[in-house]
This record gives sequence, C-alpha cells and structure tokens, in this order.
Amino acid sequence: MKYGEKMIAKTAVIDRKAKVSPDCAIGEYCVIEDGVVLEEGVQLGHHVVIHRGTRVGAGTIVGDGTVLGRQPRPAATSTVKEEHELKPLLIGRNCTIGTGVIVYQGTEMQDSCFLGDNSSVRENCQLGEAVLIGQRVVVENGVEIGDYTKIQTGAYITASTEIEEHVFVAPMVTTTNDNYMGRTEKRFADRRGPTFKKGCRIGGGVILLPGVTIGEEAFIAAGSIVPRDIPPYQLVMGSPAHTVRSVSEDELLFPRETKQVAKVDKTDKAAISSFDLKRQNVALSGELSSVIEKVISSGQFILGENVKKLEAEIAEFCGAEYGVGVGNGSDALYLALLACGIEPGNEVITTPFTFFATAGSIVRTGAVPVFVDIDLKTYNIDPELIEEKITPHTKAILPVHLFGQSAEMDRIIEIAHKHGLKVIEDAAQSLGCEYQGRPGGGIGDAGCLSFFPTKNLGCFGDGGMVVTNNPEVAEKLRMLRVHGTRKKYHHELLGINSRLDALQAAILLTKLPHFSGWLKQRQDHAELYNDLFKASGLTVNGNVETPYRQSGCLHTYNQYTIAARKRDQLRDYLKQRGIGTTIYYPSPLHLQPVFKDLGYEVGDFPYAEQAAERVLSLPMFPELTEEESKRVVIAITEFYGDEAK
Repeated sequence: MKYGEKMIAKTAVIDRKAKVSPDCAIGEYCVIEDGVVLEEGVQLGHHVVIHRGTRVGAGTIVGDGTVLGRQPRPAATSTVKEEHELKPLLIGRNCTIGTGVIVYQGTEMQDSCFLGDNSSVRENCQLGEAVLIGQRVVVENGVEIGDYTKIQTGAYITASTEIEEHVFVAPMVTTTNDNYMGRTEKRFADRRGPTFKKGCRIGGGVILLPGVTIGEEAFIAAGSIVPRDIPPYQLVMGSPAHTVRSVSEDELLFPRETKQVAKVDKTDKAAISSFDLKRQNVALSGELSSVIEKVISSGQFILGENVKKLEAEIAEFCGAEYGVGVGNGSDALYLALLACGIEPGNEVITTPFTFFATAGSIVRTGAVPVFVDIDLKTYNIDPELIEEKITPHTKAILPVHLFGQSAEMDRIIEIAHKHGLKVIEDAAQSLGCEYQGRPGGGIGDAGCLSFFPTKNLGCFGDGGMVVTNNPEVAEKLRMLRVHGTRKKYHHELLGINSRLDALQAAILLTKLPHFSGWLKQRQDHAELYNDLFKASGLTVNGNVETPYRQSGCLHTYNQYTIAARKRDQLRDYLKQRGIGTTIYYPSPLHLQPVFKDLGYEVGDFPYAEQAAERVLSLPMFPELTEEESKRVVIAITEFYGDEAK
C-alpha cells in the first residue's frame, strides 16, 4: 500500500478507523489500532505498536520496536483499583522517540521532545516542550516535567515527582517516593516524590528521598544522598547532603536564549522579572565571595560572632534593644508568640489578608486566630474593628505591615494597653518602614522579620529574626530556638531547632550598609510608577489604583501593589509581553481549607475578599530601570486601550 510519496510496508496492520496522513512512512510489522491519528510526516520504524486513540504529531520519528499508548496493568498483588479510563496518549510535533521505548496511556508530550532507546514513560505523565529523556530512563506514573528539562541515561524518576523547566538530571539519579516498605494501602495513599525547582542541577548517582524539594538553581554534587529540602542557589554535596557554598553568578542558567523566552516576549525586548536577585548579587559578588570564604575557613556555621553582630545591628535599626536570629520568618512569628506567653486556648487577633504563616504560627501555639477585616486603602488591619472582637480569651494582637507599610500602630497599642494585650508585629515585608518617626518592628512587644531572598534585605536561603525591648522575651527566644536550653542537653522549655546560620548572617552584614540606598531606590521607583500611571489616565478612569501611602509613614515598597480591574486578564496580557507580576494574595486566609474549622464564610470580611480579587504586584527591586518601569505602564495602558476597542 502506498500513501503519497512515502511507503507503508505490506506487513503493517492499520485499523480502518485509524487516520494516517498520506505522507507518513510505516515500517514492517507495525500495528496501528483504531482511533490512532498520525499527522503529516510521521515516520515509524519496524515492529512499532500504537494503541487505540493515540495521536502522534507532525514530523515525529519513532524507532523500531517502540510501543505507544500501552494500557497499564496493575500487578496481581496491587491493592490499587483503577478509578476511570485513561485518556489517549498525545505526542506533540517533531518529537524523536528511540528504539524499544514504551509510553503509556494518559501521558501528554509537547513538541520537540526526545525519548532515548529503551526508555519508558508511564501513565498520566506531563512532558513539556523540548524535554530530553536519555537511554534506559524510567519515568513512573503521574510525573510532571517542565520545558527544556534533560534527564540522562539510566535515571529513575519515581511516581508523583514534579520537575520544573530547565532542570538537568545526570545519569543514574534515583528518586524515591515511598516512606512505607511493602505493598500496602498506606504506602500507595501517601506517596510523595521529590520536587525539582526551575534550573536546578542534579549530579550523577544522586539519591533523593521522598518528598524533598530541590530549590531553584540549586546544584547537587554527584553521589550525594538528599534527605531534606535544599534551598535555592545552594551547592550541596555528601551523605547526607550539606551546603558547601552558594551557586556563583557565572554558574546561573538564567536568563537564557530559548524558544520559551521568544514565545512570551512579544516586544522583542528582555523580559522584566517581578524581582531580579541577580542584579544586586552581581554588583556585590566580590564582597559576598570574600565573606563566604571567610565563613568556610572559620568552621563556625551555626550562630557565632556573625550572628551576634547582625542581631545587634538589626535591633538598633529597628529601635529595639535585642535581636534574636532564627531560621526563618515563619519561625520568628511562632517563637515570638511563645515568648510572649501565648498558650493553647488563647485568641490572637490578626488580619485575614496576609501570608499563611501569620495565622499558621498562631495555630502552631495551640491558640486561635481571630480575623479582623482590613482597611481597603492600606490593606492593613482596620484598628477600628479590633475592639469588638476582643473576648476574655484574647491575649494578643498580631498586626501585619503589609507590602512595606506600617499598620496604624498608635491605635493598636492604645487598644492593647486598654485590654492588657501583647502586640507582636509581623514586619516580614517591612524592614526599614517607619510609623510616625518610629521604626516598624520595634513598636510592640516583639517584631518579626524575614530575610527570605525576595525581601528588601534578603539572604541566600532562609533567615529570620525577632526584635524586642523586653529582656525576658529575648532570653526566652534564645532558649526556644535551641530546643528550650540555656546549656546543652538541659531542656527547660519545649522549643524547636531554629537558628540563623553564620553564612546567612555574613551575607546580610555585607548587604546592610547598602540597605538604606536600596530603600531610597524602591521609593523612587514607586514615585515614577505613580507619575506614569497618573499621566496615563488609568487612575482617573478607575482601571488602576496605585498604592496608598499613609500620612506619617515611610513605605519601603517591598511590593508595589496596584488594584486592577480585570486583574487576571491583565496579568496574562503582561506575561505574554515578558513582564512578570505576582498576586499577594489570591485568597484571604479565612477562606483557606486549613482554617475551615474556624467557621468563617464568604462575605465575612468583604474588604479582604475584594482585595484578593484585584491586587497585582508589579516589578519592584532596587535595580529596576526607568525604561523598564515605563514599559510596564505602557503595556498596562495598552491592555485597557485594547479592551476598550
């Protein structure tokens, strides 16, 4: 039989209900079942079997002995039952599939993928554009692999693994997802594969234990065993894997010249990130490299002199007597609550429009978060609504200085003193802000800071601190961060392990002299944004509301957050033009499933709910250029102009 100029071997068996493009080539003893679609230019080797419903994109080449669209069969001893029929296998255009490959039903491959000889991809997998799977690689069911990821020879990718774009996995890497040995219901119900974040690189022979997350652009040295999460931009090695150093600028992968960038950047200009960490770190690379080397040479990695010096300098910056470094901002909140005497059964008043850790830390103590709606202008808690929520169980107020602007602390402190309540400030986003001339974080009983990399003062991993003017609170914090001890192996309190490490402290000390200048740059960028939006007319016609700056407050603009009509459509429009944005936060906490037992419903906090539907944070970092800010506002203006046509 002959279709166009391409030959179909006489021994090939093609079901009448299959759709084969006229210019396909099909080798000896191939079997094409009903419902199969072979688009133009598909080439099949010999002994290829393509099961029912499979679709093979144009220009794809399939090697000898390959099976596509196989139906999975559970082992005879399996306790797992199939819940529904799987979707047909979908293969994109211009893919190359080697010899002896098996790809199961329910999987979807995007364009330009490569599957090496004798590899297998199980059911319900998602392969992005230009994914490369090497020879003898096994990809188990339910794996997601992002664009331009490369997995080399002999790697084993366990079920339920998530791999983002531009990840590199070297030969013979093994991932695991099973905390329970044996074929049991418990095992199948609780499988958690690793997560590989964008741009991370995994060396040969690495073993990753169940559920670990490898951070963005982290590097795992060959032969390592990884039992716990690896932060972004860290080089780790050993068994167990431990951090050796941060990944240097010349080792980073981004930005890249890839089809993906060209596809989204319709302006033919460089993409603008929501925040660009590299620009700052490149400028300080000499200083940072020097202090990192000093820490490595010292052999002092946990607490130590760097941490003590940073604690003193940050405390002074916040107008506080004491600073206590901890592992991250979430732990800062939790430990501050404990140190201020919050116990199970207490109530703590806070805002529903914030990051999860604010309320999550309250629940971790055994206390109950009591939400109060926000002021829609500032997005901070409305102090005039606090008193009506106070009960005999109320022990503290936890205001958040959201996006870099202080809550109305005078009124909050007044209410707290009247009712004998503690005030714990969530200043994770607002280091450097001021309220009526006083630094945020140092006004209440304790202030909680985060040094996450995207904060206005960020380290190279996780880090946090609590500042306070109360010596008893400070002493209790120092105990709580080391399992409740004053001296080793003598535990007076039930604490946790949450200590700021010397490497992060050294990095922060290096950045601290530049911090005031960076804040000024952020404020200048915000003023430029404000002027550009005003000139565009978008703030007049109600399409955009720019950030409100409260009288007497110094705003740090950790985020430059607008309220936008048709927010989600605008965000997609900007993404297509290479402009990054972020939504802080898409759902208020009272509507999160984890807090459903608190009994809140839609409509209980209308301003928080309205904010969640409209807020959009635009690119904001000290090194942002005037040209980039103008591009952002021009694109937003074009969106609303196009929409009106």
